[in-house]
Amino acid sequence: MAFISDRMARIKPSPTMAMTARAAELRAEGRDVISLSAGEPDFDTPVHIREAAKAAIDAGHTRYTVVDGMPSLKRAIAAKFARENGLDYAPAQITVGTGGKQILFNALMATLDQGDEVIVPAPYWVSYPDMVLLAGGRPVVIECGIEHGFRLTPDALEAAITPRTKWLILNSPSNPSGAGYSRARIQALSDVLLRHPHVWILSDDIYEHLVFDGFEFATPAQVEPRLKNRILTMNGVSKSYAMTGWRIGYGAGPESLIRAMAKLQSQSTSNPCSISQHAAEAAL
Repeated sequence: MAFISDRMARIKPSPTMAMTARAAELRAEGRDVISLSAGEPDFDTPVHIREAAKAAIDAGHTRYTVVDGMPSLKRAIAAKFARENGLDYAPAQITVGTGGKQILFNALMATLDQGDEVIVPAPYWVSYPDMVLLAGGRPVVIECGIEHGFRLTPDALEAAITPRTKWLILNSPSNPSGAGYSRARIQALSDVLLRHPHVWILSDDIYEHLVFDGFEFATPAQVEPRLKNRILTMNGVSKSYAMTGWRIGYGAGPESLIRAMAKLQSQSTSNPCSISQHAAEAAL
C-alpha cells in the first residue's frame, strides 16, 4: 500500500510558485531576473495599513479570532460590497480566509462530490483545475480563443453544461489574459445560467481594481440579481492594496454555503492571522 494518497497524483505543484522559486534562486546567484509569475503590485502596502497592523500588535490583538473572520472585518467587507458594487450582504453571508486561494479552495471542497463538473474558461489561473481535481470534481476546460477576446461566449457555456455541472468559475479581469467581462457580456452569460438553476457561479474578482482604458468593472451578482442566491463573490486585499504577503481573502454568498466553508476552515487553518485582519479592516 502506497503511503502518499492517490489524490496527490491528481494534481501538480503550482507552476506559479515553481516559477517564483526559480526566479528567487537566479537572483541569489546574481542574475538580473524579471519574474512574470506571481502577481505582485509595484507599490508597497500603504502606510495607514501598516500602521494599523502595528497598532493591533501594540493593543494585544494577537489571539484567536472567529474562525472565518472578525465581526468588525466582516462589517467592513459588507460596507465595501455596498459602496463599490451595490451589493447587500449581511456579515453572516461573508467569510474571510487566508488569501483568496483559500476562499476558492474552501468553496470547492465544501460543495463538490466525486464526478461533479466545474466549467473553467481558458486561459485560466493555474490553480483552478487542480483545486477541482483535489476536491474530487472534473474540470471542464473551455478554450476561449483570441477571436473572442479570450472570453467565454454564451454558446460555449450552453454547450458545456451537463446535469453534473455544479460551478462556473468566472475570473474578470482575467489572470492571465487580462480580458474583462462588460456588463453586457456578464448579462449574456447570466441569461444562459438562468435556464440552468443547478449551476452556481464562482466569481473571482481579485483584479477588480486593476483595469485600464476606461473599462468599467462589474460582477455577476450585481449585474443579474436573480442569480445572487447561487453566486459566491470572491475578492481580497492582495492586489488592490499590495498586501499579497498578508494573506487575506474574502467571499460573500448564501449563508448555507458560508457556514459550510467555515466548518471546513475550522478543521484546517482556523482563523486568518489576527494582525492581517486588522490591517485589512483599515484597508477597506
